[in-house]
Amino acid sequence: MDASVTPGPVQDAEWTARYRARLRAALEVLSEHDVPLTAELQELTAQRVPLNDYDASTTSSGAVRAWTNLGWNLTTTYEHAGWVHITSEGGYRLTKEGRAALATYPDPMKMYDEGVAAYWTWDAARKEQLADLTLDPAHEVLHAGSGAAHAIRAVAPVLQAWRSGDSAFLPGTSVWNAESTTHLVDYLATAPQPTPGTLPGLDNQPARLLAAEAFVLLVGPFSDMNGSTKRSRVRSPLMLGEEPPGLPWLLSADLEQGFVHGGRALIADPPSLLRWFATMLQHWWAQPAEQRAQAWEDPWLFRDLVSGADGVDDRVASLMCVLAHPGSFTTLLRRADRERVVEAFQNTAPATTSDVEKDLKAITVALQQEQGGKAVRYDAAPLLQQWSQDPGSARAWLVRGELDQQNRVPLWVQQGRVTLTVGRFTQLPAHLTQDALSSMVDDRYADLQVVKREAKRRDVLAFVLGMQPDDLVVTVDGDELRLGRLKDEPAVLEHIGGLTLLTRPVAWVADAAPAVKDLPPDVRPRVRFKGEDVVDLTDILAALEPLQEVDGEIYDGEDVKAVNVDRLIQAETEVLVVPVPPAVLSCDERKLATELFHGDAVWLHELLISLNERKQVVLEGPPGTGKTYLVLKLLEACGVVESQSALVQFHPTYSYEDFVEGFRPTAIDSGSGVALTVVPGPLKRLADEARNAPSKPFVLVIDEINRANIAKVFGELYFLLEYRKNEIELLYSAGERFSLPENLFIIGTMNTADRSIALLDAALRRRFVFLSMDTAEPSLTGVLKAWSDANGQPAGLAQLRDRINREMDDRGLEVALAFGPSYFMRAGLNEPDALGRLWRRELRPMLLEHHYGDHDKVDGWYPFQKWCMEFDLIAAPGDAGVSE
Repeated sequence: MDASVTPGPVQDAEWTARYRARLRAALEVLSEHDVPLTAELQELTAQRVPLNDYDASTTSSGAVRAWTNLGWNLTTTYEHAGWVHITSEGGYRLTKEGRAALATYPDPMKMYDEGVAAYWTWDAARKEQLADLTLDPAHEVLHAGSGAAHAIRAVAPVLQAWRSGDSAFLPGTSVWNAESTTHLVDYLATAPQPTPGTLPGLDNQPARLLAAEAFVLLVGPFSDMNGSTKRSRVRSPLMLGEEPPGLPWLLSADLEQGFVHGGRALIADPPSLLRWFATMLQHWWAQPAEQRAQAWEDPWLFRDLVSGADGVDDRVASLMCVLAHPGSFTTLLRRADRERVVEAFQNTAPATTSDVEKDLKAITVALQQEQGGKAVRYDAAPLLQQWSQDPGSARAWLVRGELDQQNRVPLWVQQGRVTLTVGRFTQLPAHLTQDALSSMVDDRYADLQVVKREAKRRDVLAFVLGMQPDDLVVTVDGDELRLGRLKDEPAVLEHIGGLTLLTRPVAWVADAAPAVKDLPPDVRPRVRFKGEDVVDLTDILAALEPLQEVDGEIYDGEDVKAVNVDRLIQAETEVLVVPVPPAVLSCDERKLATELFHGDAVWLHELLISLNERKQVVLEGPPGTGKTYLVLKLLEACGVVESQSALVQFHPTYSYEDFVEGFRPTAIDSGSGVALTVVPGPLKRLADEARNAPSKPFVLVIDEINRANIAKVFGELYFLLEYRKNEIELLYSAGERFSLPENLFIIGTMNTADRSIALLDAALRRRFVFLSMDTAEPSLTGVLKAWSDANGQPAGLAQLRDRINREMDDRGLEVALAFGPSYFMRAGLNEPDALGRLWRRELRPMLLEHHYGDHDKVDGWYPFQKWCMEFDLIAAPGDAGVSE
């Protein structure tokens, strides 16, 4: 390692106290402003707690460490403690509870500890599995699952505030009344379009509170909206209010769950939701007080009151009905859907009337009795197909086969089956009913986010109960479409090749249908749709059915082979294909080993062999072993120029959208605003460049690869890491196929001493070669001594490092915590003052952390000054700068 290279700033012992003081300072800054702050919060906070070199240092992605830490803690710990509101639209705003916390906890350390405790309480509540709602299956509509219980608990305080005229967020404040509603209605009638979620210009504070609490009712129950999005919807109206209240922690936690399928169109339009609700509420206040009071006890009167307002979408009124009276209403929000259910199941109930909701309740109770007193769902198979389509007609289903890091379709065709992964199932219920299967999904996948758990439930119900004999089955096999007909056998659970799968027999058409890119415009986007693994395509059945006969009608047997051979001969005579030599990484290994002060070139030779054979390598070792520095020197020696490489640094908040591709705001050409467009990340950019220059090596360096959630960041690319010749469809690029070119090499570095991260899973280890940079490696043992000799530094530096590491080992510390040679490979360590700084600022703080609880013994265990004298690094015990 070159002595002229200045190492990056090292975390000092005061970092913890400093970042917690900075957090408190940020809240103090917010307390002095009556409006939300955005980027200026950093500057004002830095004036109170200045940044030192370590704080101000940046990662390879350009993020300032101090601000990354501040943003992370504000948006997680302090926001969910109820002390701040943070939205992408509004910025940062201190809450009433945050102001109280400033007064209660003047000590930043204590304040942080209390915030962390509050966060974990909130986190436990949002993950809690609640019992089903207490309802009578013989007389009431059941809503099964923890999601329903969480959602009903979330809306309960808001419904009580509506009923009493109080506030759920600021008890004792009159909010739910005609006056606040009129202010809100008047504002929405003249507000700019589209209306920002912060409701700028709404001066009436009770109306702001009303809007925020209304959003709890309007989005809280949805199972197809993430909890973070729901909370953002609720927070936004509070951002511009006077000393806004925080979200009640239990209500905030319960917003994580849901049980009503809102649909994309409804949940994507919050301004309209609020406008409809305010109009409905204004109509409510116009009714006699006696009727309003009675409506809370009489579900049908409640229905009549909330449905009587003109210009209100029926889905909003229906949602309020199921929240206020869950035992009388289903989660079907569209009246047309409810009418179709009643028509389809009219023979189930003892008698029907002209009242759709009453008839639907009677039908639901009857179906519940048929299911043994269990809940039924009209929005999932098999009931969904019974009312949404013509009885007895065939259906079409898309089942995804390019999943779980492999393409299963060829095996499906060979074995005459189709499968669905259910890795957590151990056996199927004795009776394959909607309730039994739903309960099994809820139990086995309880830790999933509500949106993902609902998707898994719909997949299982559609695969087991929705798909019927003779239905058309569609799947994508690479670039081609495959079609078949479902046979008359039920689903079974099988354990195949380490996977747990639901299987159904299928009679596949012998030949593939046209390529996906050649499908009709109304079909192609549907088969490329990213979402559930089982998708109902019955609405395009008429366009799909002719495809299964095309190949059979045109070619069969030897004719197909002949045509294929003719095409091949024609292609070979028209195009001269020149083979491209494979790209390799190579260099003068001995020369590079000498530059890196290695004992020999054996280790570097192993690294290059691994890279050229496997394409993916992770260098792991203790801190200070020069992992990143070695990679950069390797690229230079191999002639990999800057345009052929990229370096990214993983961290806990790094995501798939950062690494592969994701939506980003971009300016519209007209200059009239911004739009969300899919922007490639460093991996996709470099892969595309490598594909255009197949003879050149391209290298992606991932620094600290173990600090991110690897499975989340790589996503579907896990498959490509092992099967580079295959293609997949990326999450945000519908219809676009993507692969990792053979000339793209990936090198990761991993700090084995970092105990803040989880161990890498077996799947990742199987896809990478892991090479140790522990200085016990024969080629790396004498790096520090060789560097000292070459740079005129004392030979005692290597002896000092070895002595410290030996003592660490004797004290029971892991080898992964040993100090690497880079700590000592810097100019000037032959001076006592420099040695003293090294001890005080870097080595001793690390040892104090490693020996947590024995701080008072560290100086005795590691007599640094004595060892420096022993190895002739200082001349006398009184030399300045090296003190215990």
